[in-house]
Amino acid sequence: MKPSDDFLQKYLDNVRDEMKWRRDLEFRLLQFLLVFYPIIGTAMVALFQIAISPTTYLILSIGASLFILPATLFVTNRIIVEHKAYAVLARTVIKIWAYFGLFEPNAYIKNDVILDSSLQDPKTGYGQGKGYKRTLYLIWTITVAMMILILTLGILKFF
Repeated sequence: MKPSDDFLQKYLDNVRDEMKWRRDLEFRLLQFLLVFYPIIGTAMVALFQIAISPTTYLILSIGASLFILPATLFVTNRIIVEHKAYAVLARTVIKIWAYFGLFEPNAYIKNDVILDSSLQDPKTGYGQGKGYKRTLYLIWTITVAMMILILTLGILKFF
């Protein structure tokens, strides 16, 4: 039994909507960290400026540095999980595009294709990009920088 073209078109729209939702979730998780880190950093700078013992501040610095790790681990784990689902959805989109002949020359445009066949590459094609890896790299770079900053403040409080 052959699926109807209308069904496949609606299904394609639904799948692409879900892919958009997953991309938006990744962005929201990154936004969460970009708000969370400054709050921790501002609190540590405020504590640095008040009369607090260097030992207490160092302990707070270590604690704050360790406190941001679970948030970072949670966000990076969610991004990895969402990307895996995103990649599966992308393979479904590619199958539907192939069904409609969008990768074949002359299917819709004379002597040309609508979609380049590079989108079908299972490693670098549609939905397999490096965007989420760059997001993870950015998150961990900011996390390490925040940890170094907070720990540096803790050490500087001694001097």
